[in-house]
Amino acid sequence: MWRAYRVWNLIIIIIGYHVRWCSGSSSDDIVNLHDSLFKNYRNNVRPVRNQHHAVHVNISFNIIMIHDLDLKNQVLTTNAWLRIAWKDEFLTWNASDFHNVTEILVSRGEVWTPDLLVENTAFGYRELGIDKMLLNLDHEGQIIWEPGLITQTICEVNIAKYPFDSQHCSIRVMSWMHTNRSLQVSVASNSIDTTNYYPNGEWDLVNTCVRAFSPEDGSYNVGEILPGAEAIIELRRRPVYYIISTILPISMLSLLNVLVFMLPTNTGEKMTLAVTVLLSFTVFMSVVNEVMPKTSNSVSILAVYLTILLTMSGLSVASTVLVLHFHHHADMNASPSHLMNDVRNSRVYKTQRSHSINNNRCRKGSGIGKSEAIPSTEKLLEDYMEVEDSEDQARSEINVCCRKLRTKLENWQKRRKRRVLGREFAEKLDRALFCTVTVLTLGSTVIVMILLIYW
Repeated sequence: MWRAYRVWNLIIIIIGYHVRWCSGSSSDDIVNLHDSLFKNYRNNVRPVRNQHHAVHVNISFNIIMIHDLDLKNQVLTTNAWLRIAWKDEFLTWNASDFHNVTEILVSRGEVWTPDLLVENTAFGYRELGIDKMLLNLDHEGQIIWEPGLITQTICEVNIAKYPFDSQHCSIRVMSWMHTNRSLQVSVASNSIDTTNYYPNGEWDLVNTCVRAFSPEDGSYNVGEILPGAEAIIELRRRPVYYIISTILPISMLSLLNVLVFMLPTNTGEKMTLAVTVLLSFTVFMSVVNEVMPKTSNSVSILAVYLTILLTMSGLSVASTVLVLHFHHHADMNASPSHLMNDVRNSRVYKTQRSHSINNNRCRKGSGIGKSEAIPSTEKLLEDYMEVEDSEDQARSEINVCCRKLRTKLENWQKRRKRRVLGREFAEKLDRALFCTVTVLTLGSTVIVMILLIYW
């Protein structure tokens, strides 16, 4: 019984080993296949037996992540990988000769690879992949190469609708030396594969397009164009952050710019508010300019809007200076000091004062009536306006004094009238500027919002 069990066990092992040998392959098979393929192989020769024929290369793009789009330097940074496939006519074998080995992995340095690189790179050219990178090779000579790359490509941005802008950037992979007479490039799909795409917090990936360069794309004849493939990426900015951090503060400042003209002049804070708003607009202008590229190809509507608001804020400061000038020069509630001194030092005032004092003493001694008040300076000025010239020599000095004071008083009243008119003009100017700035601010804001969102 024990012998029968051992015999059956040995038979099963032999059968299993025979099945494994027939259906599988060993490392010796891979080594023998590798030695057979690369015994006389040259990786600097195009993999076609007829060198007059072109090598057909198929490219597909796979994007992983959009790292950043630098508007100031106009550089797009992406993380992606390519799937490049072509047929090598020198690397084919009969799978049955090597125990059904249908595909193997080879290093990039062992086989011929197309001299592809990113053509529109922003920081120097670099060949795709490394020599130790593995490629997949099947028994029909089909090679699949999947190099990963982090690209920094030039992207000409359009900042007109910032921060509601959309950008179209491209990644161009082209041959460095081969023309389309010796190398022809096609694309596996008309769009980028976004299966492994990780969303970006600032940009939405709206649409993609992949196309190959053909002789119709240029003005050269066949054989004079460097073949390649171009992946076009359409990005749309997510504006929520910029609405909160930029648009809303600018709108509030534009409202404060209007309220400058509603602030009463007597408060003394009119100029302070106007200058503060002007400085705030200057700060926001600096922030926006730090993001924008220094180019004249396109001008940001938001920057133009800020310039308009900054100009109106500067004009509001200048107009506030005029309003305050007219207002404070129109404050004439009290008589001018030099005119009051002339009145108090005049003989008329002294005579009138002594006469009033004597009358008060007489009335006080007799106990009749109340004391008569000494006339005020303002009252005396009004009396001077009614004094008529006298031919009496005794009053000649008084008449001369009255005429001088009356002339000064007339001039002062004319100046006061002009200043009162100036004060009224300042109030009307304030109201007119309030209406004008309000209309301009609302109009420019509505136009800018329509252009940014719907244009």
